[in-house]
Amino acid sequence: MASVVVIGGGVAGLGCAWRLRRAGHDVEVLEREAAPGGRMRREVHGDFVLDRGAQFITSGYHNLHAVARELRLDDEVRPLRARQNAVLRDGRLEPGDYDAPLAFLRSRLLSGRAKIRLARLLWELRRHRQTLDPLRPERAAALDRGDMAQYLARVVGEEARDYLLAPAIRSTFDCEIEDLSDAFLLLVLRFVSGGFRLQSFDGGVGRFTEALAAEVPVRLGAEVTDVVTESDGARVRYRVGDRERRVLADAVVVAVPGSLVAGLCPKLTPAERGFFERVRYGRGTIAHLILEEPPASLPWYGVAFPRPEGLDLYGLAVDHHKEGVAPEGAGLVNAALTEETARRLWDAPDSEVIDCVVENLARTPIGRLHPAQGVVHRWPEMLPQFRPGYLPALAAFLRRSDRSPRLAFAGDYLVGPYTEAALVSGLRAAAEILRE
Repeated sequence: MASVVVIGGGVAGLGCAWRLRRAGHDVEVLEREAAPGGRMRREVHGDFVLDRGAQFITSGYHNLHAVARELRLDDEVRPLRARQNAVLRDGRLEPGDYDAPLAFLRSRLLSGRAKIRLARLLWELRRHRQTLDPLRPERAAALDRGDMAQYLARVVGEEARDYLLAPAIRSTFDCEIEDLSDAFLLLVLRFVSGGFRLQSFDGGVGRFTEALAAEVPVRLGAEVTDVVTESDGARVRYRVGDRERRVLADAVVVAVPGSLVAGLCPKLTPAERGFFERVRYGRGTIAHLILEEPPASLPWYGVAFPRPEGLDLYGLAVDHHKEGVAPEGAGLVNAALTEETARRLWDAPDSEVIDCVVENLARTPIGRLHPAQGVVHRWPEMLPQFRPGYLPALAAFLRRSDRSPRLAFAGDYLVGPYTEAALVSGLRAAAEILRE
C-alpha cells in the first residue's frame, strides 16, 4: 500500500483521491479552504443553495455520471425545469436554442444569410471529426492555428460570430473569444454534439464533490507551501493557521490551478516549468441574486449578452429552475461579470457589484430586479484559457520524457474548462500513480 498526498480539494483532486483510495492506497487531501469542493462547491444561505462556481452538469458528462453511480448519487440527477436559452440582440431577447431545424429557421436572431453560412462550420466539424476528441484536446494540436474571433469571422461571418457563437462561448467560459483558439472552438462544438441536455443534482451540483469528500480523508485549512519529490519519496510542507507542518509520502498529486503549480514545486524539470508558466486563467466574479419571487421575464435557464450590446455581463443563469436550490415561489439568479468588469470591481464592496448587475439587467427586457439579498464570489483563477498555441504546448507537456519523479498533476487546464474534464484529469492522475 502506497501513501499519496493530493494537493487541492476540488473535483480533480477529490476524484483522484477517491480512485486511489478505492485501489487500496493511503491517501490524504490537503485543501486550503474551509470546505472541500473548489469551484464545484455549494453554499447554503438560509433556504437557498448557491452553486459558487460550476452551475450544471450535462447528459454528456459520461465519466461524472459513472462516478455518481458508484457514489449512489445517480438517482439525485435531475433535468433542469427550463433548459432553453436566449440571446440579447437590439434590445430583444431571442431564443438561442436551435435543436430543431424549424425553430432555427423561424429564429429572428440571425439573418438568412448568416444561417446559411453556419453550414461551413458544420463542414469543418465533419472534416476534422477524427481529430477532435474533447477529452484528449492535445490530439487537435495541429488545428491550433489562430484565435477564435478571426476564425469565426472567416468561416461563418461576423453576424453569426457576434450574436450566436461568441455569446455562447463568453457566457459559458467567462472570457473573450480573442483569448481562445480556433481549435478550442471545434473541440467545444464536438463536445456539445455528444449530448448536452442540462442537468443538476437535487440540491445543487456541489452535492457531487461533497459525496466524493465523504469518501476520502480531507485536511481543511492546509496551505501548502512547498512540494519536493525525489526518486525515493516525496515531502510536502504546509501551514495550518500559524503552525508549519510537513508530511512524507510515496507520491504527490498536485491538483490546483495550473498557474499556481510552479510556485509550489521548486524542482520541476525545465520542460514542466516552461509549460506551467504559460498556463493562464481568467479572473471572474459571479453575483447571486436571491429574490422573493421568480421574475416573469426569465422563462429561460440562461441568457447571453453579446459584446455589441455593451453590457458589463457575459450572461446569467436562472438557478431556481434547478431542483432543491430555492423555496417554492422564490427566485434565484446568478450573473457573471465580464473579465474587464470583474477586474475593475475586484476590490469594490459586494453591494457595488450587486448594484452593477441590477443596473445592467435593468437595461434589458429582463427589467429591474429587487434582490432581498446578494452574494458575490470572486475567483482569481476562474477558468483556464485555451489560448492560441496552447494545444501544441499541452501536447509537448503530456509526451515529455523528462519528468519529476513521484509527482503527477491534475486540473481542468489539462483537459478542458468544464467539470467533466476536471474530473477526468483527476482519474488520469490516479491511473498514472497506480502504474508507477
